Amino acid sequence: MYSLFLALYEEGLRFLRALRLMTVPDILQYLNILKTSSSIRLAQLVSIFISVWLTAAGIIHLLENSGDPLDFSNSQSLSYWTCVYFLIVTMSTVGYGDVFCHTVLGRTFLVFFLLVGLVSFLFNVTHTIYNKKS
Repeated sequence: MYSLFLALYEEGLRFLRALRLMTVPDILQYLNILKTSSSIRLAQLVSIFISVWLTAAGIIHLLENSGDPLDFSNSQSLSYWTCVYFLIVTMSTVGYGDVFCHTVLGRTFLVFFLLVGLVSFLFNVTHTIYNKKS
């Protein structure tokens, strides 16, 4: 199936390169740019957010452009940056409705992505608040 997708789209799985952004705080800490634990934690949270967001946009791009499984019908032609915009609008709960998922896999991925994002956000916020009180 992956070879069929690569025959249709030349992007493939290049969006996974965005996961490399998670190493930026380590590099900044090694260069002594980030020195306090709070600045290191903030840089880690921002880099995780951006890299997961860009990777999820790539997955939505992959799923929506390939269509529903088995017969590859119901596909829509979305650019990668349209998918990035779609995730910003969806994660901020604005949800304009100008771009939305047509495929079953796209909708399923989006539901799980939003649930995992909500749980991880709540965990990080409570972890930060708990550490400030201690």
